[in-house]
Amino acid sequence: MNNIKAQIISEIDRRIEDLQQHRYDEIIVTGNQYDELNQALAKVIGVPLMKELSSLKEYVIEMK
Repeated sequence: MNNIKAQIISEIDRRIEDLQQHRYDEIIVTGNQYDELNQALAKVIGVPLMKELSSLKEYVIEMK
């Protein structure tokens, strides 16, 4: 159980790190409005997603 828990925490940490690395990326103007919209949406949901992942990590850590 502890090994699985450690793996889950590690994966959550990896995903948070991925989000943090791209947090300040500029939106690349591609001429494709849908691509640019997707980039903007990714930036908008990044912060709340990091908070949710952090909350999930805390929950997993506290699990018995």
